[in-house]
Amino acid sequence: MSDAMPLPDDARARILNAEIAGYASKGWTVQTVAAGQAVLARNKRMGWFWNLILVLITGGLWLIYVIYRALNRKKQTLVVTVDEFGRVHVS
Repeated sequence: MSDAMPLPDDARARILNAEIAGYASKGWTVQTVAAGQAVLARNKRMGWFWNLILVLITGGLWLIYVIYRALNRKKQTLVVTVDEFGRVHVS
């Protein structure tokens, strides 16, 4: 059993802001921030090498699929939470 004391809200906010800054430097954008929790999102990347090869092999026909995928890319979402003891949880 640990005798850890809960952190004040401003300390939790500083920890959360530092964690968000790390993800933002990796290309994530902040959707919302509230009460020790942040929701981050980014577009899923496409593999351009094999798509380019297939466009060349199929004489441009594969380009229809590439355009469709580029317009309908999926989003990746992360929820970053700092608990009352300052531990960071990412899900």
